[in-house]
Amino acid sequence: MKILFIRHGETTDNLRHVYAGVTDSSLTSHGVLQTARLATHIGSTIPPITHIFSSPLSRAKKTAEAIYEEQKKVRVSQRRSKIAEAKEGDDKAKDSASDIPETAARSSTSVNPIVSEDGRTPEYDDEEEEAGEAIFFKIDADLIEQDFGSYEGETFLTTTPKKNLKKRKRSDSVGSGVGGPSSVAAGDSKKRKSDDNDLSTATATATTDVEMTAGEEGPLTGSVDNPLTAAATVPLPEEGREEEEEEEFREMETPASIKARADSFIRRCIIPLLPGTPILLPPSLAASQSTNTSNSRDPPPETSSPVVAIISHGMLLSWLWKSFVALFPPTSVLATTPVVQKGWYQGKHPGWGNTGYLVVEVLPKGVVSKDGMTVVIEGVNEKVHLVGLKRTGGGVGSEKWDQRQTKLDGFLGKKGA
Repeated sequence: MKILFIRHGETTDNLRHVYAGVTDSSLTSHGVLQTARLATHIGSTIPPITHIFSSPLSRAKKTAEAIYEEQKKVRVSQRRSKIAEAKEGDDKAKDSASDIPETAARSSTSVNPIVSEDGRTPEYDDEEEEAGEAIFFKIDADLIEQDFGSYEGETFLTTTPKKNLKKRKRSDSVGSGVGGPSSVAAGDSKKRKSDDNDLSTATATATTDVEMTAGEEGPLTGSVDNPLTAAATVPLPEEGREEEEEEEFREMETPASIKARADSFIRRCIIPLLPGTPILLPPSLAASQSTNTSNSRDPPPETSSPVVAIISHGMLLSWLWKSFVALFPPTSVLATTPVVQKGWYQGKHPGWGNTGYLVVEVLPKGVVSKDGMTVVIEGVNEKVHLVGLKRTGGGVGSEKWDQRQTKLDGFLGKKGA
């Protein structure tokens, strides 16, 4: 069994350096080229993929679809090669039994001689559809990225998420202090505790920047007005008035929640495909554990030698890896020499660049160890497919991918003509 843990292609929010967990950030034009390179590379270096699992977010889904489409072409090509080899063998057998010239015999039995302008034969679409049916493709909600709550869309270059906030002012947003006039000067905001029995406790005194903590009720106003006389206050001109609207602060997804999703996926979709029973089976990965109701479905179809592609996101992939290796004793997790030379090995958590992938081979009991299965790490953050790929100039490569561009190279060619 072979498993590929793959990160999606480059997105617009990757270039903006902002938190985009559950935000459905679009691939850039460069990201689409990355996914195309990745799909072609996997198709030529990895055995045919039997199972594809993807996050429902479009950046991962489109990366998975690129792999899926390429895998259909690979299967059609392999099928045709086998047919051609079989017919060539038949032709040689007939030639040996007759006086028909070899060239004439081959030309009379050529395979699919009619080819359209795009290189597809009349039967190609039907063959691709049939090939696609042989690949198990599933969109799984547990593979979605970590939810960063109200920090979604904020820059991570200057923002450190805090977990103890509940509400905040829109004008005092986390990223508002980065090069903009919306930042609030120290001393302009105030924490006011909720006390329905005594509103007079909130007086118009000097205040400091204090954030609302979890569990407290009551808004942050950022104002020094006494609530009893606020109604009589003359509003400032529209141009000079600071927005005082409040927004509900949405908490980040907790590590426990992310781990539960990762465990759920490994339990439902990977363990049933393993070539044996794991020696270690943490309680969170045991089959008796309750599963997410939205994902409580039948396990994926089993095959003799599954090749699995998991397309997800950087944070979630790290948690998936932790859940996966928890099934095996440390002595059963090995690595090839290149992986060891990269300085990444047992117990460490790899990083993923855009379209980078980690690939492992799971060997059955008895191949390496008589005690149980063995995991061999064959590559970490593999990105050889991106060698030589340059970003399209003029800002095009960094723009959101236009789905109307069926072929980016052709589009640029017409533009420059």
